Amino acid sequence: MKKALALVCLFAVVSGCSKGKTIATVGSETITADTVQKRINETPPVYRNFLSTPAGKKQFIDLLVRERAVIESAKQSGFENRKEYKETLSQFEQDQKRRLKEYKESLLMETYLQDLRSSDLKVTGAEIDKYYSEHANDYLHPAEVVARHILVPTKEEAEKALERVNKGEDFAKVAAEMSTDSVSAKRGGEIGPFRKGDLLPEFEAAVFPLKNGQVSGVVQTQFGYHVIKKVSEKVLPAVNAEQAKEGISRFLEKEKFDKWLEQTKNKFGVHVDYDAMNAVPVAKDATPPSAMPPDAISQARQSVAPRHAKAAK
Repeated sequence: MKKALALVCLFAVVSGCSKGKTIATVGSETITADTVQKRINETPPVYRNFLSTPAGKKQFIDLLVRERAVIESAKQSGFENRKEYKETLSQFEQDQKRRLKEYKESLLMETYLQDLRSSDLKVTGAEIDKYYSEHANDYLHPAEVVARHILVPTKEEAEKALERVNKGEDFAKVAAEMSTDSVSAKRGGEIGPFRKGDLLPEFEAAVFPLKNGQVSGVVQTQFGYHVIKKVSEKVLPAVNAEQAKEGISRFLEKEKFDKWLEQTKNKFGVHVDYDAMNAVPVAKDATPPSAMPPDAISQARQSVAPRHAKAAK
């Protein structure tokens, strides 16, 4: 009811400007049939059956009259001039401007990327067939891997972690103590199961050639430095070209997007001060990323996907 009351308050100020038959008057202000109709249309559908009855309509107009009476009384009392009211209203207006700007930019980005997907990022059937042919072994003999990893911000820390593991310390124990990937660290660094195309290329290039139980050297990715242990590998049923088509299309689209993005960044002369970025404080309970690639753009545009994971499942 409080939420409905707030909505009524927000819109009541325009009621005197609406056209149509007058339903009620509160001092010099009027509530017209057009105003009532508009407000009814804004109510959730679940309430409209009740509002179609005489009792419902009476309750609704009584609510509007009550709110208008409160608003007019507040105006007459000079409440609009109070500091706390003005400050709250100013903050609301600033927040609305910010939200509108964010919405405009988000809409612009969404619609532009949709257009790119039908032009610069478009993947042809010939490109899909070529990719499947060149990576046939990944589809005819797909493998699913479970691994453990230790993620740290510097090479020196990764070498220390690797040294501890090579001296016989339990990998899961070292991961729990050192890894900044707090999600997997709670599981002794375990991630997976995953398939080729699911994780970062550098990570996959290191883990797939390993034998079960074998530990990699230090592996660098955009997230930092990893030490990886291959836990297990399972051979999966083959994936034919038709089953792989959707996943390949998304993967190739992602490749095209990455290339387009680099060209666009060069065009605009992008420079990032990572030292300044590292100085930005982050809440203690923030969860660091794992070996999975960042998906902020792809989730909205559906432009990132494993090569064949969805088709194989």
